[in-house]
Amino acid sequence: MPFVLIPAALVTLAGPAAARSTHRHSTSVSVQAGDPYGVSDPATLAFWTPKRMAAATPLDGRPTQPSSAKMGAASSGKSGTVSAASRPTAKTWTGSPVVGALFLSNGSGSHYCTASVVGTAKKSLILTAGHCLYGTNGWAKNIVFVPRYSKSKGARPYGAWTVKYMYVDSRWKKHRDPDLDFGFAVVGTRNGRRIADVVGANRLVIDQGYTNKVRVIGYPMKKYKSVDKPIYCNVTTHKAFKYQITFDCNGFYGGTSGSPWIKNYNTTTRRGDVLGVIGGYQEGGKYDWRSYSSVFDKDINKLFTSAKKRG
Repeated sequence: MPFVLIPAALVTLAGPAAARSTHRHSTSVSVQAGDPYGVSDPATLAFWTPKRMAAATPLDGRPTQPSSAKMGAASSGKSGTVSAASRPTAKTWTGSPVVGALFLSNGSGSHYCTASVVGTAKKSLILTAGHCLYGTNGWAKNIVFVPRYSKSKGARPYGAWTVKYMYVDSRWKKHRDPDLDFGFAVVGTRNGRRIADVVGANRLVIDQGYTNKVRVIGYPMKKYKSVDKPIYCNVTTHKAFKYQITFDCNGFYGGTSGSPWIKNYNTTTRRGDVLGVIGGYQEGGKYDWRSYSSVFDKDINKLFTSAKKRG
């Protein structure tokens, strides 16, 4: 079925709005028009001053400081999880050009998540958690993606890119199915250039199984420190539930929803194959040391196929 995109209006494609567990093969995509420009929207760019970006708060419900009551406890009994004493801790660093902060308004203030660029022929697509694009207050607005953002310096080394279209699964939109908590957004050009030509892109991969070695990169808020930079953690993923994967690493505080889980990470290009994003169960997890992702399988691939027609 072809897409008909109407600015500022929701278009829902066919497919029963039922839980994923009972309708695993339905095609169900929701798309929302964002900024009406083919290039960066000047009004949105003017809205996101450095001061407003610095004051934005995490969109997700993840903690903004260590989960001290749980830090000494052993991880619950999922296969492959580790004890608290042996959990790694995320490290701050200069970041990856293909990963950045996603700033947005959602009816309750100015917030942010994490997002990353994924490779397509049109070189204009980013990936994040579904709840970062469509939440309890509806579709996000005033969205900009800032690759390799650094709050401490107000840095935008690759500029700010506004969103033209957003894509989530209709079953996420209607039922907030945690197994479908992922989404894509198409960004406009900047100075005549497409984002993947400027920063590069990860490759989206599906059906990778539950256990993989990945690097997870995110943008956390940490109220207990003055440092507020991107973080990374090299971890092994494990099965949490049938359609959920998980990893344990301290330090993934609020703001890391949408953080890409990158397999075959190349330390020179700072990119690789993305097989998950922080989201899914509990919108990514309620403790900084345990994170979740919806499994990337045929459902995200259907959404990706739709999104890359425009981005």
